[in-house]
Amino acid sequence: MNRPVVAFTSRYGSTRRYATALASRFGTPATKLADLATASEADPLIVLSPLYATRIRGRRRIIRAIRSAPGRAALVVVGMSPTDDPGRATLADALVAASGRAVATFQLRGDFDPTRLGPLDRALMAVLRSRLRKTPDEPAARLILAREPIRFIDESTLDPVVAWANGLTGRET
Repeated sequence: MNRPVVAFTSRYGSTRRYATALASRFGTPATKLADLATASEADPLIVLSPLYATRIRGRRRIIRAIRSAPGRAALVVVGMSPTDDPGRATLADALVAASGRAVATFQLRGDFDPTRLGPLDRALMAVLRSRLRKTPDEPAARLILAREPIRFIDESTLDPVVAWANGLTGRET
């Protein structure tokens, strides 16, 4: 491993928390993706980004960073949905395909705190809640209708990312 770079974009803090924990394992600082001019010295490059409103946040910057990295690259997607949600994988695969490179992908679960939402997000959540009231037994309804903070961050789920970065697993897609 040459010089690992951990870059992230975050909206409400879960992705930042994972990025900081991951970077500390490598003894390097986590860098905001917006502040990363180039990843030309990164080996490996690990980009963490939240899944937000059916999009991976920072798509253009992620693609640019991945393309500029000379070594291996990984994309870590953080979202509230279960890590085996096929929609997450589809979004990650589309972003990886747009980069034109082999990129390892990882899925992590983040937190959700309704008290931290901005006005637009509160409005979107109100619409979502009205729809979820029709199916109160669905897992998403049980989580979101409660209006309580949801805690899914588990730093031990970073272990496969660290193993990949250390060359112990080959997960490129």
